[in-house]
Amino acid sequence: MKTEQGKKIIGLACGRKNGNSEILLKEALMCAEQHEPAVKTEIIRAMDLDIRPCRGCQACGSPGKPPKKCIIKDDVEWILNKTMLEDAALIISFPCYHLQVNGHLKMITDRMNPVMVRNMDIMNKTRIGALICVGGSGSNWTSMAFAAANIYLQHTRILVDQMQVNYAPLAGDVLAMDSALARARGLGRNVAKSIILPISDVKYLGPQNDVECPVCHCRLFHVPDRLPDVYCPVCWVHGTLIADGSIMKVKWNEEDARFPRFSLEAHYKHFKEQVETVDRFIEENKDKYSKKSELLQKYIHYGNVVKPQ
Repeated sequence: MKTEQGKKIIGLACGRKNGNSEILLKEALMCAEQHEPAVKTEIIRAMDLDIRPCRGCQACGSPGKPPKKCIIKDDVEWILNKTMLEDAALIISFPCYHLQVNGHLKMITDRMNPVMVRNMDIMNKTRIGALICVGGSGSNWTSMAFAAANIYLQHTRILVDQMQVNYAPLAGDVLAMDSALARARGLGRNVAKSIILPISDVKYLGPQNDVECPVCHCRLFHVPDRLPDVYCPVCWVHGTLIADGSIMKVKWNEEDARFPRFSLEAHYKHFKEQVETVDRFIEENKDKYSKKSELLQKYIHYGNVVKPQ
């Protein structure tokens, strides 16, 4: 059953202060606040905070080792604790500058592992979320945005709605976009009415079609070898592409949809496979590992590394 999650919605705003994506987030939150029972809201403005990229240093842990905290001292861990651990619904709003999410959301996503691995139970997904994306061009220039944003959201949330706005005018002019504002209000209502439901009754309430993934509801799939086999690159849900005249559908694997890539069960399986793969690789290459420092010298001292003058 849901707990007090229904009392709060956190909005993670990754765009400009009072820019298009933030205005649509605020419209959604204002509508949610008018819903009964009353909902409280908070906004985290990522661009106001200190957000640095992952260094790939593995100080936070590696396969087979206990997880530790990230050593980078900035605001990302606070953002992760608020948006991954706090008992609240989550709406993420972000601009799409070039096919996918902007840098702020991408850097936050790349830094999520230390918090997630120390709190694996959040992957049981007892909370909900939604996405708002604004692109400056047509849908052919925003096609990877929802997939990239769902990489963050799907670790902890059941998606109830996501909206895409394209060809948005400059910041502030979005106030004249009646259809976009109405859609944002609808998204806010969908979140507000879903957070008071038992989690087993929560359903996706956004527009749907016959090809989208049943978990992240993205319309992007990968062909691993040859058609008709496909899978969702975000959720790892496999399916079979079916053509019915001019209509294309995907018959998705129901078991995969129950245990997608970002489920607790799938993650434990992935970690086990990681450890086994690393152990096997080390065993097969133990002679090379004994000469590791010697082999690395070739690369350590090579390269004309340049910097701005």
